Formats: sequence, structure tokens, C-alpha cells
Amino acid sequence: MVDRRRRRPRPGPDAVVGAATAAVEKLVARWAAADAAGAGRLFADQVRWWTAPVPGAPWPEAVRTPREVEAFFLAFLGAFELTGITTGRLVAGGADAVLTGQLHARVHVSGESRSFDFALAVSVRDDLISDFRWYADTLAFARALGTTGVPPVSPDWPHRSVPG
Repeated sequence: MVDRRRRRPRPGPDAVVGAATAAVEKLVARWAAADAAGAGRLFADQVRWWTAPVPGAPWPEAVRTPREVEAFFLAFLGAFELTGITTGRLVAGGADAVLTGQLHARVHVSGESRSFDFALAVSVRDDLISDFRWYADTLAFARALGTTGVPPVSPDWPHRSVPG
């Protein structure tokens, strides 16, 4: 007997890389537009999420669903008025993409304008972001939020000896 059910063709590697690149571009556009709900809709029902912990940050660290993604962006935008995003390098391979850049924002508590370096890594499945990793300048964010007592890098920097 012949199986006549239609099967959805699997996307080739170029299509997968294109989906990862498109997901990053859409996410940056939603973030820059302060569209937390739109950002949340770019994520899969279950998300593997990691952000660099920022002392004093109002946004949640534990995020697993699109609604929690939306809550993250709402909390971020509650602390910072995003005035722009400068993108640097975008590297994509397979279902993964990494973007470097700078977030430019006005800090709500102080009114100061600041810029923050970041790297953003995502994995895409079925055109939705399934993994999200955000590496940020945590010291700059903590200081902008007015958090005190945050040591720069490590207590013994720059005097730490490096094995040679």
C-alpha cells in the first residue's frame, strides 16, 4: 500500500539560517518599537531562557512562556526608555543566530542617557524562538538602576594572576 499523505518538506539549511536571522531581526524591531506583546509572540510555547543576572533589575530572570517573555520586556521598558539599538555583527548557522550591539536608553529613575553593550543568542524551531540567551554589561545596567555595592568584574581585578 502506498502512503499518499502529504508530507511537509523539511526546510533546507539556507531556510533554517534565514529563519534564525529573521527571528533576530523581528525581535530587535519589536524591542526597539517598545512592543512587548509583539516580542512575546515571536517565542515558542516553551522557551529555554537565560539572561545575565543584573543586581536590582526589575525584570524576571525565570522566563518559560511567551507571556513571561512579554513580562520581561514590559519590566525592562518600565526601567529604561529605549532610544535606539545599534547592531553590530550577526552570525547565523543552522537554527542559531548571535547578534552583538548596543542598547541606547534613557534611565527612568535618573533621566540619564546610557548605552549598554550586549550579545543576543537565539535558536529557532518552527519559525519561533525556542532558546534565548542575553549577555549584557551587567555592571553598567546595575549602576544605571542605582544598585550599590556591585563589584566590577571580580574583587581582585586587575591583579588576578592568569596561569601561563
